[in-house]
Amino acid sequence: MELIYKIEFNSTNFYFKDIIDEIIKASAVNAVSKMYRGFILLVCNDTEEKIKEFFEALEQKLPLSIFLSKAEVLDSFDYEKNKELEDKHIKVNLSLLTNEQIKKILELNSIDFSNDINKIKEGGVSRFETHNGLKDFFLPSRALREDFEAKGYEVKLLITDINKISDLLEISQKDLQLLCSIERPLVKLKFKLLYNKNKEYSDTRFIYAKIPDDKETILFAHALKNSGLNYLLYVNDDVYQNGLKVTYNDKQNIVIYGDKTLFPKYDYKLNRKVNSSADYFEEYGCVYKAVLCQLNKKDVPTVGVYFSYKSDESSIRVNIPDIGQKEIIYIPNVLNSVDNCLEDIKSIDENTDRLVENYVKKFPQFFEKEFLDKNSDGFASILNILAYILGMKDYKEFEDTALLYRAKSGLQIDMNVLKIDGKNYLDYRKIIQSSMSYKMADVEDSMIAYSFYESLCDFIAEHVNTISKEIGAKDLILCGNMFANSILLSKIDKNLKNINIILPKEYPLDY
Repeated sequence: MELIYKIEFNSTNFYFKDIIDEIIKASAVNAVSKMYRGFILLVCNDTEEKIKEFFEALEQKLPLSIFLSKAEVLDSFDYEKNKELEDKHIKVNLSLLTNEQIKKILELNSIDFSNDINKIKEGGVSRFETHNGLKDFFLPSRALREDFEAKGYEVKLLITDINKISDLLEISQKDLQLLCSIERPLVKLKFKLLYNKNKEYSDTRFIYAKIPDDKETILFAHALKNSGLNYLLYVNDDVYQNGLKVTYNDKQNIVIYGDKTLFPKYDYKLNRKVNSSADYFEEYGCVYKAVLCQLNKKDVPTVGVYFSYKSDESSIRVNIPDIGQKEIIYIPNVLNSVDNCLEDIKSIDENTDRLVENYVKKFPQFFEKEFLDKNSDGFASILNILAYILGMKDYKEFEDTALLYRAKSGLQIDMNVLKIDGKNYLDYRKIIQSSMSYKMADVEDSMIAYSFYESLCDFIAEHVNTISKEIGAKDLILCGNMFANSILLSKIDKNLKNINIILPKEYPLDY
């Protein structure tokens, strides 16, 4: 009998097809796999019994992947309409850690980690070399964590015993699937209420976590687990090698950032090997243009929102065939100065001078600490200043505070457009002024932070609806790392029903 089976796979890398081919070979079934853009096709032509045995093996041995979605049996397939991808034999930076391979690693290797483990248990830092570079491991400690963060490192959580994860963290089935996928990404997880009260793990109730992703770390984690250490904090020696970060909504998995496991890869549109996300985005000139080409939207009117915490190019923009890309509303790159911001707010009207004066009198403790990040751009600059004025550390704490809010709606944060030299800018002064007014009225921080993202979504929806009608656009492209925020994603999906919302599937949201 013949059976055609389609597995949706949102990557053109061949490593997952290679795993399927190994299962086909081991099963001795008459079947072939074919790689297409967006899916892998399995064509089986064998007895019903052999095909059944093969699919049982597939179910048991095929690992999870962040690029996998649904699968279905097809009645037929148009081979002429669909072009099969040619394997360019690009070796991806990925250890294919299937369950069988992990079992072999543990059976065939024996390393004494007692010195490292004793050092960690005594409160020290163990520097450990892995396939993916040097890492520093240590027990949860506020002092050690803050020392590493002051040096520019991102502190993350290594889970050595996945069966113990729910003791420490709130975790959904989807979170667990992403953690255990073959790409071994970093997933943002939330501590249970009783944990991290002394901020030994993180400044907030959230942290990026992962399970071991290479041979050396698997062996080390196994030894740690046997010695009773189910979790460790760690930093990468190279601050730029923080791994692949992912999130998800109800429609797809979303790659936020990172090169590991994605690159190098062959891009069939560029017809060349792409070595990194920077290489890919810079080929097109910006993230929005890259996503337009990736999704075949270059020749149709399209609205785009590129909102990034780190970029100085955040804006609402359009693509119009034969004309090209045009920015409609810019996000300003403000001075990284609280004093300058307060002076800007005073200039709004006669009431804001008094607001600033009363605010500083009511919360003098907020203005006694040092303002940390003086080199940020765009949204990060705006939210770093807002976070400081509200008594928080930075935009990351501000975002995590918003995620703690439990109600379904917040307050209205002022989001206005200000025209300067013929260009439309988001008026950052009004955002901070209205947030200060709520703080003066003793509104809790989580509600203010949540309200910012909710109001930003309203701002996006209002202008996207207007722009899309003007240019006849049916598609809205969202890109930039701010769209990893679950508040923005859920609210935009709810508020924009008359336009097709698209997020990139194969490449990261941002640099």
